[in-house]
Amino acid sequence: MSKIDITTIGQRNWNIEELVGHLKRNQIVWCWGAKNWSKYKDLVLKFKVQGYLHKGYVYISLGWNDTFNIHIVSTHGNIKKEYTDIYIDQLIDVIDRAVETK
Repeated sequence: MSKIDITTIGQRNWNIEELVGHLKRNQIVWCWGAKNWSKYKDLVLKFKVQGYLHKGYVYISLGWNDTFNIHIVSTHGNIKKEYTDIYIDQLIDVIDRAVETK
């Protein structure tokens, strides 16, 4: 199991606040127990979740191809799952399947 390195997963700058607003407006996000929203530079969004399937962190970055990369990470920093090439309209469903449902 590899450790997350937040300095290497971000590919390009993006408007993280806009995505945070989009996520917070969706009721399902609160079922994850999402809190402690933070960003690394303008490259990576990180937040803590307390879901049914996953308790730990979610990292989201934007790839060069304008799709999102999602890392599901344990509280000890171990990467549990990685998803790449995720479009904005798939983002919440992909995270929900990893955090809350199967």
